[in-house]
Amino acid sequence: MKPPSVLLVDDERFFLSVQRDFLKGSPIAVLSAPGGEEALRIAREQRPDLIYLDCRMPEMDGVACCTILKGDRELRTIPVLMMVQEGKEKDRERCLAAGCDGIIAKPIDRREFLEAGRRFVPEVERRHQRIRCGSLAVFRRGDASFHGSIEDISFCGVYVGSRCDVKIEDRIQLGFFLPGSDLIETDARVAWVNQGHRRIKPTMPEGFGVEFVGIAAEAADQVKRYIAAYVPR
Repeated sequence: MKPPSVLLVDDERFFLSVQRDFLKGSPIAVLSAPGGEEALRIAREQRPDLIYLDCRMPEMDGVACCTILKGDRELRTIPVLMMVQEGKEKDRERCLAAGCDGIIAKPIDRREFLEAGRRFVPEVERRHQRIRCGSLAVFRRGDASFHGSIEDISFCGVYVGSRCDVKIEDRIQLGFFLPGSDLIETDARVAWVNQGHRRIKPTMPEGFGVEFVGIAAEAADQVKRYIAAYVPR
């Protein structure tokens, strides 16, 4: 049986690569297009089961592409999830008016990206189980030290509750304990930021998500044991 297919549309190769990485754990075929015209061609030829579509692109942008998709009798049933920069309310309104089936805030959070896709294609999986935590954390950015909390944890990273002023792609040195573990220390990269009045995840405390960078094998094993012990059965 042919696996379902998902079409990723973004003019930035980096973001296409990130989204492909999000979908690596899913039994699906991943297609990609660098713009609206190519996306329409692929949609007509391949009939993907889901389209992730960036709002702002040169030449034909995502809104124009979505408008054409939803106005086409043969393509209008394909779900379209549009990615819009956080805080760009006019862009959100334009995407909704174009008939999209959902909006994902940028910078893109892996969990939100996968959960939104799974509403339409069940084969889109969460790549990493996240477990609530609550442990204290200390981290350094440059010469400055900060305190926070590990709100949740996965095999690849953690969400740090802290009002520290960080930016996406910042590198930090992170240290924390898990129940029954030694001190876990690793470098980490800030993957998304959840701060201010218009937070991406308002139900979570202010903070930021990080991905482990070069975590030592022993530390990674401690993280895996914790997740294995606390994952809901």
